[in-house]
Amino acid sequence: MRIADRLTSGSKPQRDLLRRLREAQQPVVIYGAGVYAYVLKRFLDANGVAVGGVMVDAAYHSEQPFMGMTPARTEDALPRLAGQPIVVGIANYPLLIDKLTRLGVTDVHVIDVPDYLNMPHAFMDRRFVRENAERFDAAWALLADDLSRETYVAAINTKISEDLEHVRPFVRLDRLYFPATEFPLHDSEVLLDVGGFTGDTVREFHEITGGRYSRIISLEPSAENFNKLQATIEELGLTRVLPLRIGAWDEKTTLPFAPQEVPIDNRISPGGVGRIAVDRIDALLHDIAEPVSLMKFDINGAEYPAISGARETIRRLRPRVVTRLHRKEDFFRLPILLKELAPDMRLYLRQRNYMSMMLVLYGVFDSP
Repeated sequence: MRIADRLTSGSKPQRDLLRRLREAQQPVVIYGAGVYAYVLKRFLDANGVAVGGVMVDAAYHSEQPFMGMTPARTEDALPRLAGQPIVVGIANYPLLIDKLTRLGVTDVHVIDVPDYLNMPHAFMDRRFVRENAERFDAAWALLADDLSRETYVAAINTKISEDLEHVRPFVRLDRLYFPATEFPLHDSEVLLDVGGFTGDTVREFHEITGGRYSRIISLEPSAENFNKLQATIEELGLTRVLPLRIGAWDEKTTLPFAPQEVPIDNRISPGGVGRIAVDRIDALLHDIAEPVSLMKFDINGAEYPAISGARETIRRLRPRVVTRLHRKEDFFRLPILLKELAPDMRLYLRQRNYMSMMLVLYGVFDSP
């Protein structure tokens, strides 16, 4: 199968929508005030679309400001909007579209943020896919099941067209890193959490497992986030979590780091004003006795060098690998790298919610 033969030739309806919203007389209102609403607000700002407010349902309402705006209650805000455009800032949008429609909203939209690392530019285009056609085809052939292969083609078409209809049929709603329906956890997992952030993954893993695991090793290079990671561990009273203030890379060094307004999209960047320490996972785990059984990578575009620095660990311990695809090159280079490191690893691709950035690659081994 040739990926280039299955590329969509359609237009980019989202670009037309952004233009209309940009030229409209009324600013948009974002429905939602969580992580996706944050990246959506940044995306709209980058595309010159004015945001006039944010609203959330009463059950989620807080007086805490959201990006300089005080959230309104949906139930209170709707009567005042009078046709003002609403953009859904919640990833699993279909049910919310239905809800707003029932409430009489007539000007409601969904906008896909392809990824927050490259905004406002497109994630990838047809030219990039054609120029790397052999590598895309090679990666497609490495995927383990039909759903993964169809999801792969749909995800590429969604990225180049910015049209979510391509990927919508292949959405399989589940938890992002630790799905309940596939790749089940066991009671003696040793999780390597690459991208510890503020302890969100530690908290989720602890709750999902009911505390039944052997250990969590969490890597977080940012001082601000590391302090929050430690606070989360202390809040939960966890004794089997080892936080390490360091990042994962393919060598031991220090790298320029660009903190952002909201730390979720901090990233390694040549123009970064900060510095972070990084090292190879193989070196970091050398003196840790417990064998890692599960690796999660979500580090804003640094996944490839981080996995490259875990070569010996993956070959020796055969952990399950879960990784996000933040860069267009990762669509082919991450599947190819993982199969080079472990030829018997089976690769699965899943679209975990209705927004294109929530695409996850899972590498698993058959039980011994």
